[in-house]
Amino acid sequence: MKKKIKAMRTFPDIILKVKTKKIRETSKTVLKILDEMEKMVKIADAAGLAANQIGISRSLAVVLVENDRSVKMINPIIKEQQGEEVNEEGCLSIPGCLMHIPRATRVVVEYMDTEGQTKILSATGFTARVLQHEIDHLNGVLIIDRLKPKERLKFLRESKK
Repeated sequence: MKKKIKAMRTFPDIILKVKTKKIRETSKTVLKILDEMEKMVKIADAAGLAANQIGISRSLAVVLVENDRSVKMINPIIKEQQGEEVNEEGCLSIPGCLMHIPRATRVVVEYMDTEGQTKILSATGFTARVLQHEIDHLNGVLIIDRLKPKERLKFLRESKK
């Protein structure tokens, strides 16, 4: 896994549609990638970033939580979700687009931290939305895939222009 960090990948780059590979163990390379991702999140003034958004098809994500604290996640998965709300959402990989996306209002996420320990993060509101968004990326799912069929077709037609 000696890939260098690349520029932000944007739709319709195929890497965004492919499920990422799990990480077996932490390594210097994994930690370096997560550090770079954390810097990119702050520079972009974003709420999160998945590794495939920068061309690395591995299950790594960085999510900003309360008090501008970032959480570096390895192999995050949603274990529980409750409620639903539709709210506006943007994506670094689909620049300039805001879409109304349905998401759970509460999630419980299990992940491995940078020391290889299994952690559980329970979140509501905006943080829950960001977690779902980044984990979707790791599963090859974009926000346009969450749109109603007519809205998705409209987006796809307009994006080809």
